[in-house]
Amino acid sequence: MATLQQVIDEIQADIRALSGIRAAPDEAPEQINIFPFVVAFPGPGTWSSDIPGNKINLASVVVELHVARKDMAKDIQAAMVYENSIPNVLLKAVASTAGDRFNNTVSTFDNITYTFGSLGWGGMDTFGFRWTINGIKLQSNIT
Repeated sequence: MATLQQVIDEIQADIRALSGIRAAPDEAPEQINIFPFVVAFPGPGTWSSDIPGNKINLASVVVELHVARKDMAKDIQAAMVYENSIPNVLLKAVASTAGDRFNNTVSTFDNITYTFGSLGWGGMDTFGFRWTINGIKLQSNIT
């Protein structure tokens, strides 16, 4: 049974493999000064039960791409390099290979929403994308 942390770990591992990403740590660091970096963490979610003994977690995962904020025109260009490549990784990680990776415990997800602009991490101004994978359906037994 996949856990939300396992889903996040897989996302980070896949993003680490992208050309140009200099850091995608397994655990969100207090501070980081290696750019561009990507961090993933849990977002809002819900728990429910569909049949006795089974629980469903409709989770979300937030994925942020941070570039150093120094020169706005260059910052935008640096972030836009990942406009399609990171969503492709997210779609593959959660949708197309989820059954193989997570023993069929991730069955569906709703969508991926995003924002683009100013971010921040550890007191440092950054710039980039914030993607949210919504409605990741994780099923497991109630223990």
